[in-house]
Amino acid sequence: MNLLDNQLKSGLRKDRDWGFIDGELCLISDFIPLAGSVVINETVTSPNTSLPYASISIECKKSSEKIIGYVTHKIDFFHLWKIFKDRGIDNNKEAILMYWTAKHYKHKILQKFSNLLLTILGGTPFPKMVIMVCPKGIFKGCSGESPLFPDKEIMVSVYGLMPVKWYLPELMK
Repeated sequence: MNLLDNQLKSGLRKDRDWGFIDGELCLISDFIPLAGSVVINETVTSPNTSLPYASISIECKKSSEKIIGYVTHKIDFFHLWKIFKDRGIDNNKEAILMYWTAKHYKHKILQKFSNLLLTILGGTPFPKMVIMVCPKGIFKGCSGESPLFPDKEIMVSVYGLMPVKWYLPELMK
């Protein structure tokens, strides 16, 4: 069994684990808050900050299996909560899509800092998820892998998916 198979079975927790889907379009099927993590009055609270805030089940074109990913950044958790818990999903008409990326930050210094920390520590302190509510069927209908364009702003890819709602961390472009 190779390293990627181990990561897929045990789940993606650290940024270096998530790296194989950096910039790839994924479908989120489940969002499960962990260890009492909640959003109250627009504030994320968690009784144990050493544990992930939540787990998500995702499907990506790069893997034939469902993947469990652990949400470890407060802003990413907040955005998922806003969609899954506050807004709600009409499963007959909508699907939740996501891009995970540690490469699309607004400022070059943030990109360089993120790359340095990924290389040295295997993770960055910045949010990494772009979350979108899209019409059902968009994910299956995407040709190829629908990656983020490395030289274009994220919103070019987001608008192409016709989302009805999206969350993009302020640090990203």
